[in-house]
Amino acid sequence: MKILKIVGYGVGALLVCIIGLYGYVEAASQRSHAALPEPNIKASQDYEVIRRGEYVVHAVSHCSACHLSNADAKHRATGARPDLVGGHEWNLPGFGHFVSANITPDEETGIGQMSDGQLARAIRNGVGRDGKLLAFMSLCVGPMSDADLTAVVSYLRAQKPVKKAQPADQPTLIGKFIATRMNPADKTPPVDVPAGGISVERGEYLANGPAMCAGCHTPADPLRGFAPSGAAFSGEANADPDPTDASMELVTPNLTPDPTTGHITAWTEDVFVNRFRTGPAYEGSRMPWGNYREMTEDDVRSIFRYLRTVAPVQHEVGPSRRELGWKPKVTSR
Repeated sequence: MKILKIVGYGVGALLVCIIGLYGYVEAASQRSHAALPEPNIKASQDYEVIRRGEYVVHAVSHCSACHLSNADAKHRATGARPDLVGGHEWNLPGFGHFVSANITPDEETGIGQMSDGQLARAIRNGVGRDGKLLAFMSLCVGPMSDADLTAVVSYLRAQKPVKKAQPADQPTLIGKFIATRMNPADKTPPVDVPAGGISVERGEYLANGPAMCAGCHTPADPLRGFAPSGAAFSGEANADPDPTDASMELVTPNLTPDPTTGHITAWTEDVFVNRFRTGPAYEGSRMPWGNYREMTEDDVRSIFRYLRTVAPVQHEVGPSRRELGWKPKVTSR
């Protein structure tokens, strides 16, 4: 009987801990960031500003890769401008089910009731109108200059409103726990380097900013809110399942000019440009090739020249697509 009582106390204590943890995660994942100041951004009706925003939205920052349905984003023809009504779905095992939002100016289902400052804060910091964290925006949108942010807000305001409601995200408890480790993106607006010509400076701005090359090609730790866990551009730390084949996985490569592990070290600039024009090598690739195909040749060449200047990092990530659970071969001496 004494043993049963001890076991009962243990089970009770465990249940209390589980309930407490659940309550903490639920509360912490709903914390408000409404006090975060809104960027001083005002939409413009100037044609050139709106046209610049169109380029950032559909090419550089690839917003239309996420704010369309999976099928529409995948099959969007170069130059096509479908309504940005959201609907892209991410089924992330263990983390939950997520759906992108309608970002047309519709008053009921889109961004129509958001102020310019609220919209700019959602883009730059990943904080919604209600003050809640927008985890995907926080992680997937690179820092951009005030000029580019103004252009994006202006372009989105200039679109026709389309009424299309999207379902709410459904994160798992693990997904909510990860959210407790995250904070709004602290993205100090970088110095603007406008398009026009080829330069390392423009490439640095794009690769570390709105094109978000660093975000995907840098190791990150999900338990620390996806904070960087390794050298920039050195490739992912862990592979992700290939959404088109459960037996395969994908990993972003090392883009540093390391002579032994750098994925593009042996490439010429022309090879790099042609790769951007070719499209995905693998159907399940997360790289928004359809959008990047619309980047100007000057911008692609600028990114290549910048990547040649970053410090080489020896980091073997393996083949970009390989069998699930791939491990490097260990050679005996």
